[in-house]
Formats: sequence, C-alpha cells, structure tokens
Amino acid sequence: MILEIQDYWNGLEKKKIKAVAEKFQISQLTAKKYIHMSDVEIKGMDMPNNYRKRDSLMNDWLNVIYKMMQDGHSNETIYFYIKRQSDFTMSDRALGEYIYLLGKNNFPGRRLFNRKRVMELVLPPGVICFKRAEILKYLLTCNPKVKRNEELGKYIEVIKEKYPVAAWTETIFKEFHGIVMGNDAKKIDEFIEKYRESKIKPFCNGLKKDIAPVKNAISQPESSGFVEGNNNKFKLLKRIVYGRSGLVNLAKKCKLAFLPKNEDFSLIDLV
Repeated sequence: MILEIQDYWNGLEKKKIKAVAEKFQISQLTAKKYIHMSDVEIKGMDMPNNYRKRDSLMNDWLNVIYKMMQDGHSNETIYFYIKRQSDFTMSDRALGEYIYLLGKNNFPGRRLFNRKRVMELVLPPGVICFKRAEILKYLLTCNPKVKRNEELGKYIEVIKEKYPVAAWTETIFKEFHGIVMGNDAKKIDEFIEKYRESKIKPFCNGLKKDIAPVKNAISQPESSGFVEGNNNKFKLLKRIVYGRSGLVNLAKKCKLAFLPKNEDFSLIDLV
C-alpha cells in the first residue's frame, strides 16, 4: 500500500497531501508519513522491533500458579496460598485475573476462576457476609424515608460491638450531620475542638480553613443547591452534544430542558 501511495504521489501533477488521503481513505498525517518514507524504512516494517517486555510484580508468581495448576490444586487453594505469602504485594483483583487467564489459556478443561464467588465457595453454610460498603451505607443513612437493609439491621449491633470503629464512625457522622442541618453555627466550633486531635484531624483542619462558608451554610437559609443542580444539568447536556451537534442544537436542548414550564414556551420554535 505504501508503494502504491508513493507511485500515486509521483504521478500527480499538483502535489496535494489531501488528494492522497482522500484517494486511500487515510488521514493526511499518515499520507504525509507514507509519501516520505524511504526504501529502508519500508523494508524495516517487515521486521518489527522486538521490544523488551516490562517487568511485572506478578512475574515471580506466574510459574508458581502454573505448577500448582499442573499438580491439580484448585483455583481457590492457589488464590489463598499466594495471598498469604508475605512477599506478595499485588492486589487481590490482579491475582484473580492472572489465575483466570492462566487457567483459560493453558488448561482448556479446567474450571474458570471467579474471584467474586470465592467467599461463597469457602464460607461454611449459615455464614452471612456483608460488604463494607453496605455496612457504611447502613450506618451513614440519616433520611428515615430511605429504606435500609433489613437483613443487615439484624446484625448491626453485633458488628458495632465487634468493631468499635463502626459505632464511632456512625456517631461522628450523625453528630456532624445534625450540626450542618441545624441552625446553630457555634456548634461547628465545638465539633472541631472536640475532634481536632482524633483520626479526623485533617477533616477538622479543612473545616477551619473554610469556617466562614461553613457557618454561613448553617445559619443562612439561602442555598446554592438550585444553581449547582442547573449547572450539573447543563454540563450533562453539553456532554451529550459534544463534537457532533454544535451550538445550535446545544441551545435547543437547553431550552427544552429548562424552559418547558414557561407559559410562552413553544415546541414549534425549536424545530
């Protein structure tokens, strides 16, 4: 193809890169590159560079995984054996992906590994497992209208007793939430003073830097929520029309989103 491009270029009376690009359906930068390539560079394309593969932290464990699979060990045994090694520093997700790919590519009849189902397979019957995100969502939900996990609610007191940090997190969050949703700005100073030497010290320092806006948000009835909501809607519309619809359609979409409740709004005007 490169030789054809160069022959076509040499046969043109008016040398235009754009004509070559349109003829061979390639970009103008690619056409310019091919036109000026030497014979040595063209021949070199048949012998691509043998780039050295990057070293990975997982390279030391690939042979271990392969040999354990050859010896008939299950995927779960391999997974937990490597995880318990003190010198293994990769993430659980990376380990699971390598076990999956090695088994798929080298042992056709082997059951594929799914890291997400590991806990379901190894936990004894009757054991219930809750994700950390589920527990945090339950603890930090203050709106009574939001439905919470009823199954988790049966064991939440046991969890808080076993892990005091969960109860501590819930207490601090609800205390701060009550201050922000209240109308006494002085309480934020008491909150900062109470927890300034605790684990949330960086958070308290951040509050100190912006203490005036925080107090205004507590004591003043005005809110920027309406403006922020409209900004978010406008940015969403801008992403939808980006690169293909232009300013005309962007303006029409904005009118359709923001003005339909106006009395003088007419859909015909947007056509």
